[in-house]
Amino acid sequence: MVEVGGQAFDSVAEVREYVANMLHNAPIDEPLSGTDGKVIHEIFLHHPEAKEKQAGKEIEFFKVGTHPQAGARAFCVVRSDGSEETFSMKKCLSPWARKASGDVKTPKSTAKQNKPSQQKPSQANIQDRLKRVITLYNELGREIQQIQKIIVEDK
Repeated sequence: MVEVGGQAFDSVAEVREYVANMLHNAPIDEPLSGTDGKVIHEIFLHHPEAKEKQAGKEIEFFKVGTHPQAGARAFCVVRSDGSEETFSMKKCLSPWARKASGDVKTPKSTAKQNKPSQQKPSQANIQDRLKRVITLYNELGREIQQIQKIIVEDK
């Protein structure tokens, strides 16, 4: 049994699965709250460069953001000054995976949860997403008009 952030898991593999589900399902740029935030916070503390990534600032919250170079979803630590940095979950969990399961046993919590909680996107996030959809819709409309014009001209 492994306990992380007050959440009980049967194994490190189950922790990895929980974190992967959170990474792929949490809204982008929304603070992780509740159990999800606590789990990620505790895991982050095991990152080999956690202190450097914290940069001497208080941690404001964690979120799922976008990696600046890869463009893929990534966990981010957001500092009290508003700055943020992505971090590798693999590096955080590697020490646990190397330990024998007997080395990481903790008492089983009664608050077992198998999936990350769904968080509601903020109003600003919804508006940004709606603007992107409208822009794409307008671009698609222009493309359709151009294609129709080409078809008519070719007849």
